[in-house]
Amino acid sequence: MVRLIINADDFGMSRIYNDCIIDLLDQGKITSTTVMVNRVSDSQKSQVERLKKLIKAGDISVGLHVEFTYDQHLEQVQLQLQKFEKLFTTTPSHLDIHKEHLHTKYHPIVAEYCRSKNLPFRNHGEKFPGVATTTKKYFYGSIKDFEPIDSWLKGLEERQYFELVFHPGKYDPDCFSSLNKEREWDLAHIETISQRLKEYKIELGNFHHLHNSNLSIA
Repeated sequence: MVRLIINADDFGMSRIYNDCIIDLLDQGKITSTTVMVNRVSDSQKSQVERLKKLIKAGDISVGLHVEFTYDQHLEQVQLQLQKFEKLFTTTPSHLDIHKEHLHTKYHPIVAEYCRSKNLPFRNHGEKFPGVATTTKKYFYGSIKDFEPIDSWLKGLEERQYFELVFHPGKYDPDCFSSLNKEREWDLAHIETISQRLKEYKIELGNFHHLHNSNLSIA
């Protein structure tokens, strides 16, 4: 069986997005999410509590979606991880980088931090010694047409871990995300995948499974 992590980025960006992500996790249609801790507001307190209950009760992973806004990159990772632990009273399952294509030269900094904390790191196109990650670079699923996703899923190798990244949600008029109404594409794609798991010979997993797998260490 192919081992697939379906991760929803951007928890914390919008209450509307949060509700969609939590519902998908609760339904077992996705297996993971990453949190933008600097976006989480007091108005999202009940959603954080819902996610905390899923962490305790469900077989999911909840990671840290690191944002860089100034030059002290390691400091930002450390502060955001501390904020995550305060919010969720647990350590993140893994780390990844928001808009990672704009921060490629800082990937080694985050990877080394993950190694020091024994945490998995999203495969952004490069593996780092001693850091758990997926077999190949993550696949970006926030696209209009399902055909490229379908083709990618059909080409995955058995007994390896892969990550499919979505940004699910519904239109939020109060959010200025570069992906807004487009997030509804992701909801449709996730529903299609959930109906075709047997056809794809996919077993859903998460970053805790990856961390415990001997397949994941570069």
